[in-house]
Amino acid sequence: MTCGTQMPEEGQSSRVFSVQDFQEYLNLQHRTFVQYYRCLSISLLNKENVDEDGNWVIMPPSALDRLSRLNVDYPMLFQIQNPSTERVTHCGVHEFVAEEGFIHMPTRLMAHLGVQENELVLVRNTLLPTATFVKLQPHTTDFLDVSHHKELLEYNFRKFICLTTGETIVVTEGERRYYLDVLEARPADAVRTIDTDCAVDFAPPLDYVEPAPAPAPAAVASQANAKLSRFNGVAARMDGKPVEQAPPAPVPVGRQGDQPRKPAQFTGVAARMDGKPVELPPPAPSPAAASAGALGAPKSKVRFGDPSAAGSGNGKGVSKAEAAGGKEQEKRFVGTQYSLKD
Repeated sequence: MTCGTQMPEEGQSSRVFSVQDFQEYLNLQHRTFVQYYRCLSISLLNKENVDEDGNWVIMPPSALDRLSRLNVDYPMLFQIQNPSTERVTHCGVHEFVAEEGFIHMPTRLMAHLGVQENELVLVRNTLLPTATFVKLQPHTTDFLDVSHHKELLEYNFRKFICLTTGETIVVTEGERRYYLDVLEARPADAVRTIDTDCAVDFAPPLDYVEPAPAPAPAAVASQANAKLSRFNGVAARMDGKPVEQAPPAPVPVGRQGDQPRKPAQFTGVAARMDGKPVELPPPAPSPAAASAGALGAPKSKVRFGDPSAAGSGNGKGVSKAEAAGGKEQEKRFVGTQYSLKD
C-alpha cells in the first residue's frame, strides 16, 4: 500500500468501498495520481503565507515524489471529492510539508465538500481549461456599493487558482468580506483562472428585493378645462305662480379668443330706382382656380430672412398699392351739405 493511502474505518461516515472499487483504485495508481487523505484545516499549521479564503492545499512530501515520477503538467491542479456524497471541488497545491496521510485544506473547501476534520477525501490530479467567462452572485447588496469591482476581483483572484461551479468564494477589502456564489463558468464547470483575461458578470444579490412599483398618479382635471355641471331640473316658485324664464343671454361677438362671425351674404336681385340696368362687379375667382393658377406659375426660390424681401416697393416696407389705398382712405366726403334747420 502506498504511503498516505487509508481506507475508511468502522463507524465513520464515509462510504464503504467494495473490493471492485479498491481494485480500480490500485490500477489508477500506475496511470495517474489518485490518493485518499484525511483532511485537516490549514489553520492548524499556523502558516502566515497561506490564505484561508483561497483554494490552495498543503500535501505530504510523498505526493511530490509520486507527481514528479508521473510527469504531471504545471501548474498542478487537483480534484478533491467527498467519497460519501461524490461532491467535488478543485484546488492547487501550496506546499508539500503536511504529515503523511493528511491534507490540509481551507475551511471553506471543507464546508463546500461537507467533510469534517479527519474525514477521508479522494484527491487526484487533473487538467482544467482556461476560464473565459464567470458569473458570480453576491450574498448581500452591500457588494453593489463597491465602486471598483474590477480591481477588487483582480486583487483577490490571486488566491484562487481555479473556480468550480456551485462553490462559494470570499473576496476581501480591508475588514470587509464579500461572499460570492459561482453560478456559471465557461468553457467548463471547473476552470483555471490564472494567466487569462476572463469576462465576469454579476447576478442580483441573494438579499436583493425588487422595489415596489410606484402607484399610478391620479388623474387630476385641470381647472382651465374643468366644466361645472349645469342644473338640469325644473324651476318652480313657492307661491305656485309660473316662473318667468330669463331671456337667453346674447352671444358675445368679438371677444378675445372667439371666432368672428361671417356676415350673411345678400341673396336677392339688385335693381336701380331709375330702371337702368345694374352693373355688377366681375365675379371673384374661386379658390380652386386660384390654386390652379398658383400651381401653374413658375416656381421661385425663397430665402427666409432676406432683407430685400422686407423692403420691396417704396423702400420703406410698404408697397405702392398699399400706399395708394391709404391715400384713397384719406379722401373725405365732397357732396352737398344740408342742415336740419333749413
